[in-house]
Amino acid sequence: MLKNRSIPFGYCVINGEYALNTAESEMVKKIFADYIDGKSMKTIISEMTMPYIKGKQTWNKNIIYRLLGNKKYIGENGYPQIVTKNEFEQAAQIKAERTTYRKPAPKINLLYTNMVIRTEYEPTDEIQRITNEINRLLGSEVSDRENIEALIIKCAQLKYAAISEVKQ
Repeated sequence: MLKNRSIPFGYCVINGEYALNTAESEMVKKIFADYIDGKSMKTIISEMTMPYIKGKQTWNKNIIYRLLGNKKYIGENGYPQIVTKNEFEQAAQIKAERTTYRKPAPKINLLYTNMVIRTEYEPTDEIQRITNEINRLLGSEVSDRENIEALIIKCAQLKYAAISEVKQ
């Protein structure tokens, strides 16, 4: 299979040396910043204003996933640095958290006479974003306890609101 790009997005070659493509490198910075801020790959793709390949709009989750894991963006192998090592590591940690398999919570049905209350819910993007933010804050060295508690309460409220009630 042939590659569509021989030079990573964000770079160009000038006089035989790798250099920054200003417009593309700004998009790379934005992708990292948005991902670290909790946006999903799907949301990032929907906000892309520049095509991955000139003349085509070919952004997809796989491209974003590979971009977030490309060490050339921190200045490796003769490429100019676009993102800091800290930003790269934060994105890697978030990727690992989002792709780690989690055993689904057991579905518990509480029976009351003729009514069944289901306790499962469909996680919304907002619930996922807040959960990721809570996990990042809990994993960081500096933790703001009050902020974390407020986020946990907000997340619980959103989860409660997302629970569906079904009468039989």
